[in-house]
Amino acid sequence: MTVSLTPELRRYIEAQVASGRYQTASEVVQAGLQPLTMLDPPHHPGHATADTTIFPKKA
Repeated sequence: MTVSLTPELRRYIEAQVASGRYQTASEVVQAGLQPLTMLDPPHHPGHATADTTIFPKKA
């Protein structure tokens, strides 16, 4: 999957990884999508669920 991001979102993701809060850009994106899926859960058959849950590292 390819996702296009604004320069601001790219910098935000890079800053989150650089801070050590997340290890990868994928972790940042997954953490950001988790609240959205709680508000609007997928309803189509065969929806694959993630096999891991990402929690931010504690400082």
